[in-house]
Amino acid sequence: MEKPFETEYLSWIERHIHESRGERQRRIKERHGFGEKLFLEQAWWPVVGSLDSLYPEYEFVDTQGKYIYMDYGYIRAPRPTCIECDGFGSHARDIDRNTFTRGLDRQNEISLASWNILRFSVDKLKEDPADCQRYIRRMMEEWYRQERAGLLELPLYQREIVRLAARSVNPITVEMACDSLGKKEKFVRKEMKELTEKQILEEVSGTRRISAYRLTQKGRLL
Repeated sequence: MEKPFETEYLSWIERHIHESRGERQRRIKERHGFGEKLFLEQAWWPVVGSLDSLYPEYEFVDTQGKYIYMDYGYIRAPRPTCIECDGFGSHARDIDRNTFTRGLDRQNEISLASWNILRFSVDKLKEDPADCQRYIRRMMEEWYRQERAGLLELPLYQREIVRLAARSVNPITVEMACDSLGKKEKFVRKEMKELTEKQILEEVSGTRRISAYRLTQKGRLL
């Protein structure tokens, strides 16, 4: 039986407080607050269902020996990921130039140390958690090659078409799918037709001959 989020969260945060020292421990106790917990509850937990390999207030040392604290460090091969949860308060609107520059320097240091970075606003976590969950799913797929069960049930080329549609801002064309799969038009049209019959893709243009498709709600949740 799966543990409920609150039970797992309390055990997880207490463990990290106990195992940390100094400034990191203080930050977990005093700065790990509403926005950070909201991210876990609304975006992370519904997708991942575990807090394993996730470290609050992760301590990172830059090339000048300065300590940087991330909201979360997800420590997993092939590359770790820094996750930040940003609130928009008066300090964000009135930020001075030096603070703004330090923030960019901080992100550059993390990126140049071969970390992935994902950032979420607290407003988005409150207003559109489903879209935040979509980013977590894509993170797991793109960076950690972790497939979702529903996607794995599809044949290989149909999975690749779904991935292509998920990555694309605009509807995908048959030509785009042909280029991506390295397959001929007749084969690709057949695969896309089957995905349409499964209600994973939907037609968005063309009359007698369909030329473009996008993911349905069911497809986005795969």
